[in-house]
Amino acid sequence: MNIEMKKRALAARDAHLALADLKRVVDEATQTTHAAELEAVHLAFSPSQTGDVSTALRVVIERLGSANLEAMLSKVRENLETAVS
Repeated sequence: MNIEMKKRALAARDAHLALADLKRVVDEATQTTHAAELEAVHLAFSPSQTGDVSTALRVVIERLGSANLEAMLSKVRENLETAVS
């Protein structure tokens, strides 16, 4: 294997791993949001119940708005560009 192809292969592998991490973050956000949605519907139809889903949703907003998420996405792009160059 030549050096350039080895570099591309490693970049593609790194992109794959970074996308898997990104997927994990999005999957966790999806699960948390879905649970909050179900709780909100339950609270809407059960006036005697009290609760607040905003805390869980704020956590999702913070995770999706974090610099870490942007860095993960940037790493994916960088590795993909290296893999195709």
